[in-house]
Amino acid sequence: MKKIYLTFILILCIFISGCSNTSKEVITSETFANNATSNNFTYEDNLTSYSNYNYILSAYIARYNEDISIEFITYDTEDNAKKVQDSQIKGFNTLKSTGAAETKDKGKNYYKYILISNNYYMISSRIDNTLVFCKTPLTNKDNVEKLITSIGY
Repeated sequence: MKKIYLTFILILCIFISGCSNTSKEVITSETFANNATSNNFTYEDNLTSYSNYNYILSAYIARYNEDISIEFITYDTEDNAKKVQDSQIKGFNTLKSTGAAETKDKGKNYYKYILISNNYYMISSRIDNTLVFCKTPLTNKDNVEKLITSIGY
């Protein structure tokens, strides 16, 4: 009986640790631009908005209408991207209500957080030192998901 129990625990540990070792590929700004354009978004360089932050290497924004702005930012280090993402998630959680739907996906080099609350769709998805994020009314969820999925974030 002990052998069966220990085998079960060992298999469970391997399964749990194996799931968290998946990784994703970082995209380039060109890939973001191409996917934004093919999904009917306009695309522009947004680095001037972050001129006071020396740890931001590049910043781009894709807009669908006045309600949807998806930003793609490259940071100098993964740690800085993680810090910014943590801050974004804290900001999202200030809008969190009791009926909120929250989704988290974590792997070796990525973390994706989605929150649907108070008629807003909020997403922050990081791969290595890049971060894609958006906060928009829930009615825009499908358009945002379509672009985010197309770039693999």
